[in-house]
Amino acid sequence: MLHYQDSPKDGHSCSGCSSFRPPTAPDAETGTCKVLEGPISPHGWCMAYSPR
Repeated sequence: MLHYQDSPKDGHSCSGCSSFRPPTAPDAETGTCKVLEGPISPHGWCMAYSPR
């Protein structure tokens, strides 16, 4: 629905989004999101992107 993708779009990525929650484990590669379910790549993007 929000067209999540594992790559950035137009220079925007999940790591710069206010809804992104970085991984808590030091060796984890994915975080979580307040909007989407499941593992979220910090390099990903979706239509709910909102800059920090």
